[in-house]
Amino acid sequence: MNRRQFVSRVSLGAAACTTIARPSLAATPSGQLNVRFVGMMTFMERADRSFLVATPGQHAFHHLTHTPFLMARKGSAIAKALGMSAAPGVIPAAFDTRLIGTRAEEFVYRNLDNTALDIVSGASESVANEATEMALMSRIAPGKRVRGNVEKWVSATVSLRGGQITNSSGHPDAGKVWAFGSYKQKLTDAVDFHNTSGAATTIRLTSAVEAQSFTALAGEATDLWVFSAAQPGEGVGEPTMLEHSEVLFDYLVDATPVVATCPEATGRMVPPTTFPFAKPTSASNGIVASEATMPPYSEFCFIASILFGTS
Repeated sequence: MNRRQFVSRVSLGAAACTTIARPSLAATPSGQLNVRFVGMMTFMERADRSFLVATPGQHAFHHLTHTPFLMARKGSAIAKALGMSAAPGVIPAAFDTRLIGTRAEEFVYRNLDNTALDIVSGASESVANEATEMALMSRIAPGKRVRGNVEKWVSATVSLRGGQITNSSGHPDAGKVWAFGSYKQKLTDAVDFHNTSGAATTIRLTSAVEAQSFTALAGEATDLWVFSAAQPGEGVGEPTMLEHSEVLFDYLVDATPVVATCPEATGRMVPPTTFPFAKPTSASNGIVASEATMPPYSEFCFIASILFGTS
């Protein structure tokens, strides 16, 4: 079926902001919960200022596949509550430069295909948005349409209510200026979510009849990673061009794809690693990958946004 038949009649221009993310009035949270989002995904601000985060997953329109998965520290309370398990051969530093120097056996994983996460911190629905380097779809494809059934179209969703999101990075090419045709902006591949200061945060994972949850009390140190990483392809690729750009248009926007470019992008060498889950999968707990692969360069999987309102 033609992908445009899946597209709603909602105007992206009416549903997206036309400026960089507005400064928040909220103070930087002092709590210790951190959910780190790394890779190809889109943050969609709802009318109540909460966020829906969507990952693209498997697509028939091109060869790239993005695998969504959770990662946490082995033995942590959140890892036990969400049923996470070890995945031999996975090197976390291959997906996030912040994890260089860590030991692989320190982490456990859970596949996010066909699942939903609901993260609620404090009593407010609104998320304080300090993340200014997500790809602004209202600038990249002004006036175009966004899918009305995006939650059915994507591979996994995360709902954020309360707390704060901020710029981050997990790849050397994050923070560099990328061009989508005539439009240019800095892009990031990572966003950090922090709990509302002094408030407990509940993280609930659901898949069909499955439901598991974890509550981090105010001031409790908790770390969780949400990855949407490109499965390694053949060959080195071209780090100055992001064929990932096409994914945004395939699963999100009714517009001709525009591939982002950056002459200063270098890519990076990564250690030999497996992916924690094979592709594709139909079960929420997935199938642990068994074949070792060594992508010559890690892909820069940037984060996009659709935002309401103005500054």
